[in-house]
Amino acid sequence: MKRLGLSVSAALVLFVLALSASGSAAIVPQHSIAGVKLGLTRAQVEARLGTPIRVQSRKSESFGFSWRDLVYGRVTISVFLPSNGSKVFGLTTKSKFERTTTGVGVGSTRAQVKAGLSGETCRREYGIDHCWLGNWDAGRAITDFRLVSGRVSKITISYVID
Repeated sequence: MKRLGLSVSAALVLFVLALSASGSAAIVPQHSIAGVKLGLTRAQVEARLGTPIRVQSRKSESFGFSWRDLVYGRVTISVFLPSNGSKVFGLTTKSKFERTTTGVGVGSTRAQVKAGLSGETCRREYGIDHCWLGNWDAGRAITDFRLVSGRVSKITISYVID
């Protein structure tokens, strides 16, 4: 019986260590989510995350380009189609397991976002409540923390397309 208790304790310690290792710096504002960086190719994404659960083709009539969303559970990676360079231009997570090094992630309050980030702007505009890092200038990276009822509901890192 003592051995079983020791095995359960060891398994619990390993589980906690695995969670903390995988969760540390999983979101790097302006750069990456889940180890996937802006600018990687689809092949590089799949080498890191494996085959997506679902692939959805999309098209923007307003901007005149097409892309594919590679869906990995609560993480979505948006990749331009080959005619546009086949590179990652957007990363979105709704996962509570993805966090910045300061602990900001889905479920964080506005106060936690402000305490955990530096240089953020928070505002309610066009019916959207959000905080962001970066500038909304075409070609620049932006990290957007969408708030619903005062808590982060999703985080997007993408290039601004204008």
